[in-house]
Amino acid sequence: MNNISVLTDFEALTNTSNFRKLDTPEGLEKYSIYFGGNFVFISNTGNRTIRFSLGDLNSGAISAEDIHGWLKRIHQLYPNF
Repeated sequence: MNNISVLTDFEALTNTSNFRKLDTPEGLEKYSIYFGGNFVFISNTGNRTIRFSLGDLNSGAISAEDIHGWLKRIHQLYPNF
């Protein structure tokens, strides 16, 4: 995970940019996952979004295991997310 940022204005961005919403894996229903450009966006119910990029990101090959791993890493960096 590179270029990690915490966004508080993601809803405003979704109105002006084209993001593809990914399916949320079972057990992670309180999160929304989006893909846009070179970035992955994971939003929680507290109106916070983590944005990051990956060097080898292929949106067609994102698995539930990938998302679980990303959230595990995010929770290590931002325990309250």
